[in-house]
Amino acid sequence: MRIKSNIQIEDISRLIEIAEIYSITNQKEKSKEYLEIAVKICEKFPKNEEMLQFKIHSLNLLNKPYKSLETTNELLNLNPYNFSALINIAAYLRGH
Repeated sequence: MRIKSNIQIEDISRLIEIAEIYSITNQKEKSKEYLEIAVKICEKFPKNEEMLQFKIHSLNLLNKPYKSLETTNELLNLNPYNFSALINIAAYLRGH
């Protein structure tokens, strides 16, 4: 699926996968850089459900639960039945 401009959903997915690999290999700063890039790109598409889901995931990996919940609310405003948003809320409540 293509988004406006040349950004593809697969591109964001790859950024997050690379960040997760860096995290697993204890290269935390590189992981953080990739996740922050993913968040910035996602913020350019505030009304796209998939991009909001990627943003939520990236924020969770960055250990920013409150920002993640804010984004979850944005996602629920677009689609109150979005499964990823509901799972994020449940995961947050379990952790607190």
